[in-house]
Amino acid sequence: MSAAGPEVLDSGIMKGKGAVVSGAGSGIGRAVALRLCALGMNVSGVGRREEALQETADLARDLPGTFRGVSVNVRDTEALEEAIREAGDLHGIDLLFNNAGGQFFAPAIKISRRGWDAVIDLNLNAIFTATKAAYPYLKKAKGAVVNISLSGVDRGSMGLAHSVAARAGVLGLTRSLALEWACDGIRLNCLGPGTVVTAGLADEAARALLDGLIAATPMGEPTSVEEVAELTAFLGSPAARLMTGQLIQIDGAAHLGSGLHMIEAPQ
Repeated sequence: MSAAGPEVLDSGIMKGKGAVVSGAGSGIGRAVALRLCALGMNVSGVGRREEALQETADLARDLPGTFRGVSVNVRDTEALEEAIREAGDLHGIDLLFNNAGGQFFAPAIKISRRGWDAVIDLNLNAIFTATKAAYPYLKKAKGAVVNISLSGVDRGSMGLAHSVAARAGVLGLTRSLALEWACDGIRLNCLGPGTVVTAGLADEAARALLDGLIAATPMGEPTSVEEVAELTAFLGSPAARLMTGQLIQIDGAAHLGSGLHMIEAPQ
C-alpha cells in the first residue's frame, strides 16, 4: 500500500522487463523508478545529479527489480541518445517515462528568449530526442511511452506561458506518434498531474503560489508522486494494451475549471 492508496498491479506483472525513467533523482521520476523496480523491472534512471541518482539506487536496493543511474543532461542531444541506446542494449526498453523538466514562474512579458528556449529544450525537445532514440527498442518490445504534460494544458496558466507551450507540444507529439507508431504496437500516453509538491518548489514565493493552486483545486488536495507512479506503471503494463494517444489528468478536477483565474500571477 502506497501513501496515495492501494497498489493495483500484481507484483510480478513487469518482472524482467526494461524501463528508462528520466528525472529519476527526485520527485515524480524517483517515485516512478521505485514503483517499476517494485514490479520487477530493470530500470535505467536518467538525471543530472549523480548523488541524487545514488539515493534512488539506495532506496531500490531491496526491491525485486534493479536500478542503475545514468548522469546525463537531457538537453545534450548526443549524450541523451547514447544513454538511451546503452539502456536499450543492456535490458531493452518496454517502458519509457519522459519526466525530466523544469520551469520558473514569470509573466510572459518578462520571459527572456534564453529562458524560453531553455524551458522548450528541457520540456519538449528532450522528450522528442529520447523517444526517437528509444524507437527501435520500443518496436521490438511492443512497448509503451508515458510523457508528463500538464493539467489543463489546453486552457493555459498564468505565469507559465513557456511551460504550457512546451507541455502542449508534448501532448501533440504524443498523439502524433501514437498514430505513426500504432502499426508497430507502440503505445504513447500523456499524464497531466495537478499540483505536485516536491522539493524543487520550496522557495517562499513558489510555495505561496502552490498553496493557492491547491486551494483552487475542487478536491482540495495536491497530486501525490505515488499516484503518478501507479498510473504510469498501469499504462506501461499489459492491462492498458489498447490505451494510446490519451491525456489522463490526475488533478482533482482542476482542469474542469477550478478558479485558477482568481490567483494572481507572480510579478
